[in-house]
Amino acid sequence: MQMLKMKTGSRLLCGTAFLTLVAAGALAQPVSEPACDLVDGALPADCQRPNGTTAVNMPTGENTEWDEGVVAAPGGFQIVIDGEPVIGDARVEDVIRKTDVALEEAKVQVRFDGLGARPRLDLQRSDASLGLDPGAPVTFTSQLNYPAYVTRGEVRIIDRASGGLGGRLLAVVPIDPNGQTNIALPEGDRLVAVHRVYDSQGRFDETVDIPLTMIDDRGLSGDVEEGTDAASRRGIPIRGGAVTVSGESVAPGSVVTTLGETVQPSPDGGFVLQRILSTGEHAVDVQINGPAQQLGYSRDIEIPRRDLFYTALVDATLGVNKQDGDSDTYTRGRLAFYANGYDDRGIEYTFAADTSDADIQDLFESFDDKDPSSLLRRIDPNEYYPVYGDGSTMVEDAPTQGKFYARIEKDRNYAVWGNSQAELKNTEFLRNERVLYGANVHWESQQQTSFGEPRAQATLYAAQPDNLPQRDVLRGTGGSVYFLSRQDITRGSEVITVELRDPVTGRVIDRRRLVPGTDYEVNYLQGSIRLAVPLSSSSGEGVVVTSPGGSTELNLVAQYEYTPVGGTVSGASVGGRFESWVTDSLRVGVSGQREETGIADQSAYGADIRYRLGENSYVEAEYAKSEGPGFGYRSSTDGGLIYDSTAPLTGNGHATRIETELDLAELGAGRNGTVSAYYQRRTEGFSSLDYITSSAERLWGFDVEVEASDRLTWGAYYDDFRNDRDQRNSEGGVQAIYKQDAVNEWAFGLEHVRRDSATETGNRTDAALRYNRQVNDSLSVSVLAQATLSNEGLSRNNRFGLGVEKDFGNGWTVNAEASDGTLGFGADILASYERADNSSLYFGYEVDPDAYDIRRSGTALSDNRGRFVFGGRRQVNDNTSFYGENTYDIFGNRDSLTSTYGIDYKPTQFLTYSVGLDVGQIRDDVSGDFKRHALSLGANYEDEQLTASGRVEYRRERGDDDLTARDRDADTILLTANATYKLDESRTLLAYLDYADTDTDETSIRDGRLTDFVLGYAVRPIDNDRFNMLFKYRYYYDRYGQTVDGTDQRGPLQKSHIFTVDAEYDLNQQWSIGGKIGGRLSETASGPTGGFRQNDAWLVVANARYHVVHNWDLLVEARALKLDQADTTDMGLLAAGYRHFGNNMKVGVGYNFGSFSDDLSDMTDDDKGLFINAIAKF
Repeated sequence: MQMLKMKTGSRLLCGTAFLTLVAAGALAQPVSEPACDLVDGALPADCQRPNGTTAVNMPTGENTEWDEGVVAAPGGFQIVIDGEPVIGDARVEDVIRKTDVALEEAKVQVRFDGLGARPRLDLQRSDASLGLDPGAPVTFTSQLNYPAYVTRGEVRIIDRASGGLGGRLLAVVPIDPNGQTNIALPEGDRLVAVHRVYDSQGRFDETVDIPLTMIDDRGLSGDVEEGTDAASRRGIPIRGGAVTVSGESVAPGSVVTTLGETVQPSPDGGFVLQRILSTGEHAVDVQINGPAQQLGYSRDIEIPRRDLFYTALVDATLGVNKQDGDSDTYTRGRLAFYANGYDDRGIEYTFAADTSDADIQDLFESFDDKDPSSLLRRIDPNEYYPVYGDGSTMVEDAPTQGKFYARIEKDRNYAVWGNSQAELKNTEFLRNERVLYGANVHWESQQQTSFGEPRAQATLYAAQPDNLPQRDVLRGTGGSVYFLSRQDITRGSEVITVELRDPVTGRVIDRRRLVPGTDYEVNYLQGSIRLAVPLSSSSGEGVVVTSPGGSTELNLVAQYEYTPVGGTVSGASVGGRFESWVTDSLRVGVSGQREETGIADQSAYGADIRYRLGENSYVEAEYAKSEGPGFGYRSSTDGGLIYDSTAPLTGNGHATRIETELDLAELGAGRNGTVSAYYQRRTEGFSSLDYITSSAERLWGFDVEVEASDRLTWGAYYDDFRNDRDQRNSEGGVQAIYKQDAVNEWAFGLEHVRRDSATETGNRTDAALRYNRQVNDSLSVSVLAQATLSNEGLSRNNRFGLGVEKDFGNGWTVNAEASDGTLGFGADILASYERADNSSLYFGYEVDPDAYDIRRSGTALSDNRGRFVFGGRRQVNDNTSFYGENTYDIFGNRDSLTSTYGIDYKPTQFLTYSVGLDVGQIRDDVSGDFKRHALSLGANYEDEQLTASGRVEYRRERGDDDLTARDRDADTILLTANATYKLDESRTLLAYLDYADTDTDETSIRDGRLTDFVLGYAVRPIDNDRFNMLFKYRYYYDRYGQTVDGTDQRGPLQKSHIFTVDAEYDLNQQWSIGGKIGGRLSETASGPTGGFRQNDAWLVVANARYHVVHNWDLLVEARALKLDQADTTDMGLLAAGYRHFGNNMKVGVGYNFGSFSDDLSDMTDDDKGLFINAIAKF
């Protein structure tokens, strides 16, 4: 097992080698033999010293050559270089072998995993499958893989339901890194835990919220070493490498002590422990103690300060073409390289480039231009061979749409050229979250405030967008499945957030970004999202019921990139932000961006300031200005079946925002409570990611909530919205909540409402009384009585309602609230069932008498009969799980039904099936009927020999849009499959298939058909390297036509069969023979209306290479090219000689007596002539 990163040769070149002097006995169990005296300067044959295997690392000088004239007599020691014994006592080697045998029996390994290991921080609690009550005992387990960098840890218990947006800190409990602590939960409504760890300078990392009063369904394992990471903030710089100690066959009842910690192996005897250690030398001790096994040993590991992996190729050719008596000089070349490493200062750098083969003068002219295919695609097996039989795999470590990628990073500072997310944060008006191609630079200071933020940070990006951006705003339906407005979504480009918005003022109250894989899953081909938890349509109800459907809207906002059907995208996107905490309390920031993408032609800039009064208290102000049109968005109220488009605005505008949030207890007011206030002004023409202002708007408001005593809480609020179209909406009121005792609670509210718009004008004053009773720990009920005291122009709002919250104790809970009155019937009912095995079931019904149709100018529908939602997921057994959801919306004159079903079935540990079905239907007498069916079938198989996967996607849409007179019929079939079969260690077979058949109106997906099938076979014997063979067959059928020169023009259509066989055999050390047979059966057409023309060709190549002496190679190659339609056969001969210069470069001179090359795609017939070729590889 290799313990050191550097090989012997490289260490000798550096002038330092480490010689390990091993004496008998220290690496094995303590021996009982007595010490022996030397006899004639040597140990007796049956004796060994107690320190016989003690290892000592001895650095040597520059001279490490062996002196052949000195014979080293064995004498109780052994010299080992890089783990290999060089000279010494055979008995010492036998002792080492005994230790290795003992380690092999326990299958214990100590390995260095390289620099740049990803730090992990997490916190796990007991009874994660249950929601805990206040006073319940809970055990927390700290989990991190870098305790060497941490001096202390703590668990912070926070009630997110009180104390303002940040919640109230209730307790701080110390905990050792990777240790445990036990507490009783304090009182609180929505308790969460945050794990925070500190380094010696007070910098800290912390996790996301870990729910306590709700189920923690993150699916974590009880094993500290499973590798989960829940960090939300990182402030501790970590430089070093990961060391992993693992074992597989530890005897039952044994414990393992290593890296300063004790590990309890699993029942099958396995264990794994990974820790990040600083650079330098470390002695890793492993002790296994148990009734059936006693083992102890030590291994020295060096974690280098620097590390580098690189590979490069430089190919240049100078030649003279001779054709029809004329000669032409050409120069062609290619530069390709990849490098990743760390230097002494802890800087990680990644560089990659591939210019592809081109004229040398053109290699770097378009070096920064984006390419329709990424760097990885340009090393696609389609262009070479799909499988080489060497077991290699591809990792896209340099994502880029151009020819060049670069990333330099250290301590969260980075500079990137390639694909990355251009994100501007801490600004409301100029937020940006797009994934772009270009330059992206981020810097932040290592100094931090007492709250963990960097003192200063800056972000700058300049990019060439490769796709068009899309923003969808979907109103919550109470369900978990939503359809995006586009298909063919760019993978990984989505940013999904849940947004809480005031429907009166349009102000965003709060937003939370969802985590992919945990909070949602995306089907990129179908363009659909499945949430882990259903999303309601409204939230945030006060005492007075202003709107039966809820006082705030919950929206699912999806920002993503999609591939346009009209070709590639041109333009530029530039932006940046700088912010600095001048003091621990004062932050200033400036932001700016410029968009020239598609129809967008906008400049925007702004400045903001934030003054922090405490951890949860602040005052903030922002100013922003936009010039020109930005991006529009699409919105839907039915889960994405029907969308309404909001076009971008032309013109200029500006926006101003001032807001504050004050935590009274934090500011020393002597009582709990919050005070918040805001003011916004947006002029006509201002637009941003979240706002499009068609007329000047002004909005302001405040909210006060104070706990006057343990029993009494009172509050006041006011919201006011006005615009230049003489529209005004305002709401204001006071409310008080009195806790009579632990069972009874009374709430009173008084509210005044004013409306001035084209649809309603007037005012109204309402009073409400609500009674809540906690019948027992599992049941609470509430009663609402509300009356209008006065009104003018507005309808009265008399109302009576009932509410119930019931926990049946068997996994079922019911939350139901319904009310009726002069404004209509409203209800929100949700029954849910949760089990510890991750199974759930839910049923919901909601009705909003104020609901309106976005397709009909916001007209309210008086006969809305509500929306039903029924769904769930179930883990039937270890092999089968399924989910399903049905949403039935009886929405006035329009009924809609959406159904989603899915099954995951794993009959064996190697095979998994998945099935998904989506059905959507709308019956609308005004806009027209619409139906959608989408089916997804998938399978995956993986064992030691075969790896295969496949997926079929089918989508059928039928309907007419009567409002726009557009036919919405579309059919889409997509199939992707791949398989790799390892016949044996020497032979590998690979195949993959991509198929698309689309019949659309080309608004989202292009109309046409595509089939791309590739079969590859490789023979690479492992017992010798004399014979190698590669085979490739490709069928390509394209009726889409490729984009030409980045325009909307369609390129030629084609149908092609192409196959190639390459083989080489080494006759002896001097002679190698090889050959190639290729064929192309092709038909091409200039366009959809043009006829196909046949274009077939056959190529045969035979060659011989002679290795003259150490530095010289000779090549002779015969070629034959047959063109069927031209009825011609061309013969050619190529001869070349190459001179090697060291191990990394060779230069050759040759002459091609034929006019064609060995590339079937080369139709120029201009290759005859002399050439000089130089190749360097590293």
